[in-house]
Amino acid sequence: MCGVSGVVATGGKPISRDVLVAMNDALRHRGPDDEGYFLDPGKVGLAVRRLSIIDVAHGHQPVHNESGSLQVVFNGEIYNHADLRRDLMALGHGFSTRSDSEVIVHLYEEYGLEFLHWLRGMFVFALYDRREDLLVLARDRSGKKPLYYAQTADHLVFASEIKAIHQSGLIDKRLDPAGLDGYLSHGFVPGEGTLFAGVRKLPAGCMLMVKDGRTDLRSYWDLPRRTDSGMNEEEAASRIGQLLKEAVEMRLMSEVPLGVFLSGGLDSSAIVALASRALDRPLKTFSIGFGDPRLDELSHANKVAAHFGCDHREEIVTTPAPDLLEKVNWAHDEPAADPAILPTFLLAEFASTDITVALTGEGGDELFAGYSRYELHRKLLSVERRIGAVDGLARCLSLWPSGLWPARDRRVRKGLWIAGLPRGQRPRGWLTTFPDDEKHALCRPDFRARLLRNGVNGEAFAAVSQEGEGLDDLSRCLYVDSKLQLADQLLMKTDKATMAASIEARCPLLDHKLVEFVATLPIDMKISSLGSKLIFKKAIGDLVPREIVDRPKQGFEVPIDTWLRGPFKTAAEDLLLAPDAGHFDYLDIAFVRGLWADFLRRPDRLLARQLWLLLNLAVWWDSHWPTGSARARAA
Repeated sequence: MCGVSGVVATGGKPISRDVLVAMNDALRHRGPDDEGYFLDPGKVGLAVRRLSIIDVAHGHQPVHNESGSLQVVFNGEIYNHADLRRDLMALGHGFSTRSDSEVIVHLYEEYGLEFLHWLRGMFVFALYDRREDLLVLARDRSGKKPLYYAQTADHLVFASEIKAIHQSGLIDKRLDPAGLDGYLSHGFVPGEGTLFAGVRKLPAGCMLMVKDGRTDLRSYWDLPRRTDSGMNEEEAASRIGQLLKEAVEMRLMSEVPLGVFLSGGLDSSAIVALASRALDRPLKTFSIGFGDPRLDELSHANKVAAHFGCDHREEIVTTPAPDLLEKVNWAHDEPAADPAILPTFLLAEFASTDITVALTGEGGDELFAGYSRYELHRKLLSVERRIGAVDGLARCLSLWPSGLWPARDRRVRKGLWIAGLPRGQRPRGWLTTFPDDEKHALCRPDFRARLLRNGVNGEAFAAVSQEGEGLDDLSRCLYVDSKLQLADQLLMKTDKATMAASIEARCPLLDHKLVEFVATLPIDMKISSLGSKLIFKKAIGDLVPREIVDRPKQGFEVPIDTWLRGPFKTAAEDLLLAPDAGHFDYLDIAFVRGLWADFLRRPDRLLARQLWLLLNLAVWWDSHWPTGSARARAA
């Protein structure tokens, strides 16, 4: 695991080594063990910080081919590197290390730009072909590793984290209003944009080629858009079991200490079951809780760990440190609106004294339809099949005065708003924190007019939803979630939170062979009136204790409503509600104060999520444009 960065001289201006060093230093937490550089001043500069895991002694980067005409900086793991190495050596390629990164240069030599299809793992890398004067940037299929880039008249700058791009001094730090629009709606910026003007995300499953000052963005992989595997449930469950076993065992390769983040839920418990069977020593497992069994799953995690004889450790956080939000938002680069980043961040910090590699259960809910919103979506579709379209009725009801609704009218109104959306837009609705009408009320009139005029919100969702056309409604929802929420929020969260503690996170459930197979299964194998994650439960039924498999999904809740009224109340009132706070150049201060007053008067889960989104925006904003300093310059 590493952090990569670099600069391409697209306008002929030479690249300074000092720029590369400054960018690399900003990524030190991602790679505390080693650093490396390649510089051709008039063309390309590459930099890398290394967290040594495979071929610890000799895997220095950049890696290159025998002639030095190919140079690569790499972040991630190639789990099938030993097989690839053997095949490439049989074709006459010579290797100087045992590192997985070296297979990249020889695969490119052998297969050209098709070489990405041979890689099985998580990765971003920059490959420079000196003979062709071509730079290739690539991101893995699901988007487990992040890569950002920005282009000016003279340079293209890229890095594993946005902070390194700004550290280059080549890109001005400015706010992107379109990114703010996406963040206010969803708590993350979907698609290629970010909250910083000019800074883009390389999409999952894509590569960006830079040659002669021009860029060419291409997709090399996508989820299958068919549900016709031709297998019955027994055959499908057996195949899932085989693929998952293979995926877990491949991810146990490591020359440094390894463990599993164990929540006590189905996904991480299955990983523990398979990993503990494959190892000849007790598996290290780590859990975190908040002292409330209604919120976390510590008791279940303990049962799983005891069942498999794990070397288990847990930490309970009842009062978070006052600077936790500042640390998390620094690590995340953009506002960390998803409360789940907190347990991941704290757990990585806790586990880092014992391990360098952690397997996690990310991706299981998007694969197998595990979220409660999928059950709500299924029920809504069922109602529509019985009584016809409900969108018109729902739109009318959502306009009724809130006082006529029950105590939790916010959630009722949001549900009606989602039901009132056209069916192709409902995947966006389920991932919305501020529905459109509330978001417009939240924004100042001038900013609201700009949003309405440009129509920026929903573009990424509309494009991806269009790609999923032809799938049934629920499979389309899973497709959109995997392409946007998983790649642009959840995996970003996991990467940033773990790398802040110099831990590499591996996600067996997102092995692309498993993902491709599960995507071809019909939706009723995943979710029906009998429950959710049906085929997954069938596949692991003999591995995991029945009480874990059969118990209702609980999820991991962070007590943000309690924390907003307790340890973070001062931060909310000092940063979020400060009259001269920079975010009030865009947001309506009276509306935000009204939300806060409503919350203190009658705590509500949805309202707590909305305020948490705004608080993290305020914390992030203050770290980049402190209150009282010059305002954020918008694009």
